[in-house]
Amino acid sequence: MAFTVFKVAVAVVAFFCIYLSGTFIVRSFTHGPPAEPEIGRLRRVDYRYRCTVCGTEVTMTAAPEDDIPHAPRHCREDMVLVVEGGQY
Repeated sequence: MAFTVFKVAVAVVAFFCIYLSGTFIVRSFTHGPPAEPEIGRLRRVDYRYRCTVCGTEVTMTAAPEDDIPHAPRHCREDMVLVVEGGQY
């Protein structure tokens, strides 16, 4: 009798854990992507980055009004700034 009660209690706890994790996942889908920056707040730049792992190069042509934009990531590592063309 006690073992049956224990099995039912474990089943109820497992059900609530699965239910709560499922509702958390479904609610996470309702959040939209972050808002894109305004077009007027971007400036034209010419920065070239290279991945130190595989050698892939990326050219950045627009960036927010910061000094130098954050380096993109590739192969799980930050890319290295190769050429700084500055602002147009």
